[in-house]
Amino acid sequence: MPGSRLPGHATRARYSVHGCRCDECRTAHREYEQIRTRQKAYGTWKPHVDAEPARLHVRELMARGMGWRRIAKVSGVANGTINKLLYGVPGQGRPPAQRIRRETAERLLAIDYSAELLADGAFVDATGTWRRIRALVSVGWPKVHIARALGSHGQGLQLHEHLVLASTARRVAELYDTWWDADPTQHGVQTAQVGRARRYASSRGWAPPMAWDDDTLDNPEAQPHQDARRAISSAERREEIEHLASFGTSTAEIAKRVGLSTDYVRGLLGGWANPTRDKAA
Repeated sequence: MPGSRLPGHATRARYSVHGCRCDECRTAHREYEQIRTRQKAYGTWKPHVDAEPARLHVRELMARGMGWRRIAKVSGVANGTINKLLYGVPGQGRPPAQRIRRETAERLLAIDYSAELLADGAFVDATGTWRRIRALVSVGWPKVHIARALGSHGQGLQLHEHLVLASTARRVAELYDTWWDADPTQHGVQTAQVGRARRYASSRGWAPPMAWDDDTLDNPEAQPHQDARRAISSAERREEIEHLASFGTSTAEIAKRVGLSTDYVRGLLGGWANPTRDKAA
């Protein structure tokens, strides 16, 4: 599960909304304040902006599962301000706001959708959750062990096919991040169970972790790397990857050559200290 997506560095939004104090964000904030001060001096400063872009962005976030109160909390914008932006003041016959303060717009537009920002009880697309579970099974984790790790008291995973709670999606993502390259036999799974889990996944064509890049797992349109479906990790494959890395080959180029995802190759290389490779990747 991807983390909360922040605005890029060297932006005032990252400085003011997310509290980043790196040199680039400080510079962006300082330049903004200088422009504002200069425009105020010339009488050209406009503290209010068109509310429509922020309103559309908030509605898009809501359509993807974020309630407006949650948006208010994440952005630091008052509930009443969000309410007026979306609905106006019906009791007084006032329509939705046409203009809002520039700082308010910046705070709202700085929010990028992420399941990690959703309230626990919100529903999210289950695509990434099922892909992570099936990838774990493909490398030897039985469903019953996955279910127990997620707190289930039954023998199976009682999850909806299309939608899951945001809290569930987060738990599965955390488990995946911990187990994707771990040896199941070192966590109480018997060797025979590992073999059965792998055969079960293989018979259904489930893609292993090495077939996915982290940023594609939650994208319903993404497809796994086809070569990686057949390329289960082995000593020979690791030797090939490390051999290429020893020549300074970039992680992306290695992944392309061996037919695995970039993230999986990066994970296998782990502690390799290769500035040329890392810079090129």
